[in-house]
Amino acid sequence: MENAAQLQQRVQAYWNAKPCDSEFSSREKLSREFFLEVERERYRLQSHIAGIIDAIDWRGKRVLEIGTGVGTDARRIIGRGGIYTGINIDAGSTQATATALHSFGLPGAVLQADATALRFPDASFDIVYSFGVLHHIPNVERAIAHIRRVLKPGGELVAMLYNRTSINYGVEIKHLRKLGARALAIPGVLRLATLLGLPAQKLERHRELARQARDMSDAEWLSRNTNGPDYPHCRVYDAAEAAQLFAGFRIEANEAYFFDHRHWGLLGRLVPGGLRTALGRRWGWHRIVHARKF
Repeated sequence: MENAAQLQQRVQAYWNAKPCDSEFSSREKLSREFFLEVERERYRLQSHIAGIIDAIDWRGKRVLEIGTGVGTDARRIIGRGGIYTGINIDAGSTQATATALHSFGLPGAVLQADATALRFPDASFDIVYSFGVLHHIPNVERAIAHIRRVLKPGGELVAMLYNRTSINYGVEIKHLRKLGARALAIPGVLRLATLLGLPAQKLERHRELARQARDMSDAEWLSRNTNGPDYPHCRVYDAAEAAQLFAGFRIEANEAYFFDHRHWGLLGRLVPGGLRTALGRRWGWHRIVHARKF
């Protein structure tokens, strides 16, 4: 069984090769057009992200973003007055975000650094923002301790965690995908699933793993069904678990967002936008936590 350091290395290698959201654009990598297309797609699919960012007063605030992807949220935060520093465990995301800031003429520092070993002085930041990153850190408790240390008293934490009480986890990952993995052994099922709009490459890899006929732990199955069939580590949190994770903070909001209709292929496209929003606010995949340091 891998230890936390080994898992962290595999997580680092994964994002180094494929910074978050980079699959949203087929334009020349790290070109201005690439960043604009990623931005359009990110906020089209996950419109709540822009709303969450825009509801925060960033003006003149020192901001630390943990896990920057290709710098989409960074550009929005800086554009609203944040004094920005971003960190990534991997070089690929760090380079992508630094290139994005340079391409759009925006100020800010982007560093390759480990969230479990932050080297910033105590009380360095007014806001720490981390969207969809903490659940990928094997030693997440240590990362949270560092976040609390570098925040000023009364400083704000905004974090997205994958939600245990979501349709994506409670229905899809725990049940439907396990049935689907078995069904992929039946001739013709893979082609049918592809025709229904499901991703052929991921399904083929899941079929290959199923053929190995070995039992997966619940933790491994979860990890392989979040960011891809070879993803090494991920967790999910319900409201109580999220509150416990941030026990050193005063929780101001702990809410669900985002029903990801893409997981349902062509059927998902038939779900009206209003219903998608309602499903997301009740059983969404993204658990958004707003908290303040005591």
